[in-house]
Amino acid sequence: MITQNPRYRESVRRIFEKARFTEDLGLELTEMGPGWCESSLSVAPRHLQQDGYVHAGVQATIADHTAGGAAGTLLREDQIVLTVEFKINLLRPAVGDLLRCRATVLRQGRSLLVAESEVFASSGSEEKLVAKATATLAALKGK
Repeated sequence: MITQNPRYRESVRRIFEKARFTEDLGLELTEMGPGWCESSLSVAPRHLQQDGYVHAGVQATIADHTAGGAAGTLLREDQIVLTVEFKINLLRPAVGDLLRCRATVLRQGRSLLVAESEVFASSGSEEKLVAKATATLAALKGK
């Protein structure tokens, strides 16, 4: 993948810093490169659903936002990214102290990008794939 913005790191950091909802969740940007992005979230009681598993909404949010970060690494400086569609498969109950997500752009078009996110839950040294999402994202002219 080829980035169109030599300062893409700053642009993606802004995607994470300006999104108040993901900030409230505790989502953190951990690493990125052209066409990919990683994030993590320390699991707290507020992230759990009634049976003690990480809520599907939390998993969907980390998958979606990290896909946006991956797409953001490839956009021009004057563009923003918005999700237009995504699908998530919850593969097993998410149990652990940490969620880690890695998103990769599969297709970079002029106006649409397709990315895949994998969400892992870890406890200690054991990590399991708990969710996989595919997102279609639009590259739009910024404000």
